[in-house]
Amino acid sequence: MANRGVLSVKLNQDQEYFTVATEDGFQIYHIDPLVKTNDISFTKIGSIRCSTMMFRTNFIGFVSGGNRPMFDERTVVIYDMDKDVLVMKVVTKEPVLDVQMSRERFVIVLRSRVLLFTFPHGETLAEIETWDNPNGVFSISHFGRKMVFPAKKSRGSIQIESLHYVLDQDLNKDDSAVESKPPVIIQAHGNEIVCAAINHAGNLLATASSQGTNIHLYNSEAKDLSFKTRLRRGLDKANIYCLNFSKDSTFLCCSSDKGTVHIWSLKDPDMNPVSTIKPLVGLPVEIKSYASFVVTAECACICCFGPGDIIYAICVDGSFHKYKIGRDGSQTDTGKNCFRVAYNIYPNIGEMFD
Repeated sequence: MANRGVLSVKLNQDQEYFTVATEDGFQIYHIDPLVKTNDISFTKIGSIRCSTMMFRTNFIGFVSGGNRPMFDERTVVIYDMDKDVLVMKVVTKEPVLDVQMSRERFVIVLRSRVLLFTFPHGETLAEIETWDNPNGVFSISHFGRKMVFPAKKSRGSIQIESLHYVLDQDLNKDDSAVESKPPVIIQAHGNEIVCAAINHAGNLLATASSQGTNIHLYNSEAKDLSFKTRLRRGLDKANIYCLNFSKDSTFLCCSSDKGTVHIWSLKDPDMNPVSTIKPLVGLPVEIKSYASFVVTAECACICCFGPGDIIYAICVDGSFHKYKIGRDGSQTDTGKNCFRVAYNIYPNIGEMFD
């Protein structure tokens, strides 16, 4: 299947839209109903390697890449889609791996650092060193005011950093302002962390290592941060593409190069079967996924949840999958405890007002 030059896909902060970075510029789609809402041609911005949307606003951030880049790979561009103008450029000293935006700031992820800036002024707020991070692992909880990334302390450790100190500076609070808490560092894995996600409330953290067989789940507000829930993805080594919580933290999903999207129930853990593999003495029991469905193998894919036990998978091959999580233990050709509701090729979807 042709991917129409898709280089990456990314969800917006409320997970109701996704951006598509392509050789021909970028597009923005509403997830449900699936419809294209915006399209900026490469003639204006060149080919794009990654892009991100600021909630439902007219601002997007992107990094050039592909065969026809207009800007250097070390440059982050903030663009106003309504005015069709470039708002800001930030040039770093090394290639940019990712950019994320909120209403008050934006974050640039480099291989060894995380940079925080104010929005819309572009003032530097912080520069935090990380462990070697070639995958650009980074996640932010906009409601919980927390961000997570590989900690510089050691391989396999993850850092949870509060954004309150940034807010204090932004708002010019006086000395009576509450001081920010020190960062929390968890030794999550023995191998390098390749994917991480923090939930909407900022109290649950999921991580995956380069081994990719288990997902580790932590309560970031627990007194004992060494305690984790081990979620069994599979027996074979895998490259984890995406981890994502539902908005209410009822479910967690995971996609990988094996071409299977796994779903665990967090609200009702008894729905998840326990792995038949006996853990070593002292290790927690491994929990298997409650539901799963199949997408294209070895194809980068993001997944997210919708209302009414709906889950979506959006892949760089152009495929869009919509499933409903079942409750009766059924098995089909495409999923376990999942029923396909819709399948589309999103590059073929027209604009809202076509």
